[in-house]
Amino acid sequence: MKYVLLSADNSPSVYSVPNEVADNLRKYCIDFCDKWLHESPHAKKYHRYGGVCYDEKDFIEYLNKWIFPNVPSVFIETLEWIDSEKDIPEKYKGCDWFNF
Repeated sequence: MKYVLLSADNSPSVYSVPNEVADNLRKYCIDFCDKWLHESPHAKKYHRYGGVCYDEKDFIEYLNKWIFPNVPSVFIETLEWIDSEKDIPEKYKGCDWFNF
């Protein structure tokens, strides 16, 4: 398990995710956003207002339910007052960050 930073135009949150996800974060996030949300019958609850509505918590739910059900991703903490990468606490520097 490795840490990643995820956000949806808000303060980033730290999650512990399987190494495979952390090492390929952009790919997993794009697959979720651009493919699964639009093609999977399991994604109907995200279809609202003529589009899709989701955030980083929904991505984690997707990982836990459909991709890595035996290796759950978990929330660690939300980082407040992060204006740029220079504000990331030392222990999370170098972690990949994806903003939905």
